[in-house]
Amino acid sequence: MHGVFFLVPTTALVANASREQASDKEEAISEGARRGMNQIKQIHAFTLRNGLDDIQALVLKLLQLFQAYARGAGNAFEPCAALFARMRHPPNPHSFVFLFSACAAFARPAHGRALHARFLLSGLPFDAFIATSLLDLYAKSCLLDSARRLFDELPFRDVAMWNSLIGGYSRWGELDEARELFETMPLRNVVSWTSMISGYAQNGRYEEAVRVFSRMWDEADVKPNEVTLASVLPACAHLGAMELGEKIENYARQKGLMGNVFVRNALLEMYGKCGNIDRARKVFDEMGARRNLCSWNSMIVALAVHGMWRQGLDLFHEMRVCHFYIALF
Repeated sequence: MHGVFFLVPTTALVANASREQASDKEEAISEGARRGMNQIKQIHAFTLRNGLDDIQALVLKLLQLFQAYARGAGNAFEPCAALFARMRHPPNPHSFVFLFSACAAFARPAHGRALHARFLLSGLPFDAFIATSLLDLYAKSCLLDSARRLFDELPFRDVAMWNSLIGGYSRWGELDEARELFETMPLRNVVSWTSMISGYAQNGRYEEAVRVFSRMWDEADVKPNEVTLASVLPACAHLGAMELGEKIENYARQKGLMGNVFVRNALLEMYGKCGNIDRARKVFDEMGARRNLCSWNSMIVALAVHGMWRQGLDLFHEMRVCHFYIALF
């Protein structure tokens, strides 16, 4: 009854707005969406039953909401694709952008290829949003040859397109190809640099990760953000590069980036692996209620590895009181 109680006013808002007031209906759909995926599905059914699915703005709004919930819930690709298939009007570029992104989020490369073919047959203009979403789909799906072929055929390229392909190469371990592309970029932003640093670090090429970071630090006009710091600190940890880690901590404090839990966890792990337990404990204590399982795990392991097993055991019991559980092995 609770769900029905809340659905009634939402669907009533959709029904009562005149067909010319698409923006009012979109707001009503958004209101229902704030209550969850079931509400979106029920609103979708309501629009079908009442012949409202020929209003393209509403269909696009529902596609957008399905995609947003799809990423979090993991169960919305099918209704999203079905809604696209039922569109009475020919799809516009925004429809394809939503669907390409959904295919990327749900690892549906076959659907993505089919949509790409349908887009080409549609005769719609090939703009930057379409190109970037397609590149992102192929790159995330490990279809790197398709991504590169598309990239090479593009009559225009912006930094987001370069970043999509570099990110794909880095994600799948094709770091030499990523670096070659990176070096030929006419303009690099923080995402470009971070993709290379993260790719090297995640593939065990720690010295190269640190070298790229140092080059960014010294030469680039752009400065590191939270993701950059969280990407390079594990490389510092593996190399024992505590001096660089301290420099990164000072920078994070100056720029107000210490509120990011991933930066703090990476700092904590770096100090722990470098044997500076006092600095690790300082970072850990400052986190307070923002500690997560990774924070507790890193601090306990650091204490245990450096012979402070009693303090580590005490911290383990403290963690249990805080309702966290841990797997040390």
